[in-house]
Amino acid sequence: MSDSDAPVLCCVGLEKTFVQGSAIAVEVLKGVDLEVRSGEQIAVVGASGSGKSTLLHLLGGLDKPTAGSVFVARQNLSELNENARGKLRNRALGFVYQFHHLLPEFSALENVAMPLLVAGHSPESALGRASDVLEQ
Repeated sequence: MSDSDAPVLCCVGLEKTFVQGSAIAVEVLKGVDLEVRSGEQIAVVGASGSGKSTLLHLLGGLDKPTAGSVFVARQNLSELNENARGKLRNRALGFVYQFHHLLPEFSALENVAMPLLVAGHSPESALGRASDVLEQ
């Protein structure tokens, strides 16, 4: 498989179980396999409580699976420490939330520039790029 054929996001045998109290295990995901290739668009749909948010948190490296693996840009998230996962998320993933998660102490321009600042861009470069994006 060439690099261009490789999925940009995939999971294999993904499982997530939450333990409530001392004895109740709630299996939310069991054996999920998924591949997303460059340029593909997918939708995750289902009833309330069916595991959509849990799946997205696992795919985004925001939570750890009970079993299975998640690969982003061919990197196994479980092999990365929190700092490395954060850098990969910043570089390779984007999140569009149902409800906005803006930082209220910053302007719209600063909120848009924030991912670039976190990635190490200079403030001038980040603000310039953010301004261009907002104009579009």
